[in-house]
Amino acid sequence: MSNKKDLQNQLITEQLAKTQLAVNQLKALNLTVVSIDKIGERPCIRIMPGYGCQHLESAWTRRSIVNGRRSVEKVALLADCQISWEVYA
Repeated sequence: MSNKKDLQNQLITEQLAKTQLAVNQLKALNLTVVSIDKIGERPCIRIMPGYGCQHLESAWTRRSIVNGRRSVEKVALLADCQISWEVYA
């Protein structure tokens, strides 16, 4: 049982290291991190949209309407993390 716990702790430690790398890269682009979610799988990092977003290659885009306003959520991959931001039209 101890090996399973050690493996789980190692996986979490690796995900935290990837998350820290992604946050450092986002800071270098002058982007602000709002939240970090789902540590343990592929961490999801939510950022405030900004000029640096143009340097992130969008993996996918989802369009929706939120409270009568058009919303575009973009997701990019960085350091094995999902980076997402939302833009209102």
